[in-house]
Amino acid sequence: MNPAQILNYIFWINAVIAVFIIILDNRPPEVSISWIMLIIFFPVVGLFTFVLFGINWKKTKLTKQSPDTLFSTHLETILNNQKHFLKKRSLPDEAENDKNKLMNLLMNSNSSILTLKNNCSIYHTGEEFFRDLIKDLENAKSSIHLEFFIWTSDRLGEEIKEILLKKAAEGVEIRLLFDGVGSFGRISYRYKRELKKAGIKYKYYLDLAAPFAIIKINYCNHRKIAVIDGEIAYTGGMNVGYEYISGGSRFESWKDTQIRLIGESVSIFQTVFLVDWYNSGDELLLDRKYFPENTITATEMPIQVATSGADSKWDSIHQMYFTMITNANKEIYIQTPYFIPDQSIMTALETAALSGISVNILMTGIPDKLIPYWAAHTYFEPLLNAGVNIFLYKKGFMHSKIVIIDGTIVTIGSCNLDMRSFHINYEINALIYDSEIAGEMITSFYKDLEFSETVTRAYLQKTGIFRKFRNSAIRILSPVM
Repeated sequence: MNPAQILNYIFWINAVIAVFIIILDNRPPEVSISWIMLIIFFPVVGLFTFVLFGINWKKTKLTKQSPDTLFSTHLETILNNQKHFLKKRSLPDEAENDKNKLMNLLMNSNSSILTLKNNCSIYHTGEEFFRDLIKDLENAKSSIHLEFFIWTSDRLGEEIKEILLKKAAEGVEIRLLFDGVGSFGRISYRYKRELKKAGIKYKYYLDLAAPFAIIKINYCNHRKIAVIDGEIAYTGGMNVGYEYISGGSRFESWKDTQIRLIGESVSIFQTVFLVDWYNSGDELLLDRKYFPENTITATEMPIQVATSGADSKWDSIHQMYFTMITNANKEIYIQTPYFIPDQSIMTALETAALSGISVNILMTGIPDKLIPYWAAHTYFEPLLNAGVNIFLYKKGFMHSKIVIIDGTIVTIGSCNLDMRSFHINYEINALIYDSEIAGEMITSFYKDLEFSETVTRAYLQKTGIFRKFRNSAIRILSPVM
């Protein structure tokens, strides 16, 4: 037997082992079938892709700690008190009962504490967001914690760096966390050298330079968190890069959503950051100085913070989205740049629309990634048939991640409406129980519709047979994207 035959046998033995692992893993049938088909029809590429992206490391311990575990162990008394509070809540109407379901869901699946005293500001453009973030950074007195999927050492990155260097010289503790995949090749060596020289600590989450990190490349930290002095927090869809202000070289503009929070919810974002920091090294920081007593007057605005990731016991944000859709009584508004729902979300959306609920989905009409954009189009026809309204934003790139129901509850964060965000990435979303915030977001939704194209049956009929085949072929692989 010659060497080529030996290599061929070894390859097919590994392919059979991979299929065996896929079957034993008991993932959703569509996911398993997608991986098996990829390996059968594209053996070399399929097997290589499976090793990088398909092995279910969620069954192993990817990280040392998860936020929900820390919530349940260190904040057990608060959680138990809140569970008791929820049980005793009166349920005067259907809307209050729906809120209770969501509150209980996140407490039981994610140990998500219901914070009551909060103020929230919303930013619809990068210019507004970074203006206030920079102002808060300049006023920082004790600590700055920044965690972003993408961090770029461009003109915005440089401006932020200069502020951080100044604050470090003043004695402010600064920690920066970048995702190893999202920020790969985006931060110059000089930039990192200046940070290090100033005493600013930075780490990559699941650093690709670490041994065997490449086999876990699939699990990205997609969270966006900023916490200043333990008193102010930001989250949403925006990363650090000038394109989030200008649209960059590819887009006329960039539409996104970010929120600024003060009040009790800030301590939850601080906890998530410190857990992610610990998981990126060996430094677990739980000193009370990072959790100061709130001195800023806040209103009665209930907020929960939902997290999910490779080590989460439950896909909490996916469950939250599903529950919001199924709980809606009047209207649903969704904004997402990518739309690749699993069957449960598809059924929930169709059922809601068929029940007479106004379901409105706005996704980007000018894509940054063609493959998920093409796949998204294959979901449109059944949704249209059910009565769902679908719109494509055409002014620039639309990157917001929002779900609003009944004008009373809204979630804003990092999680897209796709399978990768639901089941693979590390994500974070704020769930806000407030009619005023929900109303502001609905107003913004309708403003965005002025720059959007309505998807109709006529629109779908314009798609030629070859493009339809391309889109459908890509959709087969959507569970593994």
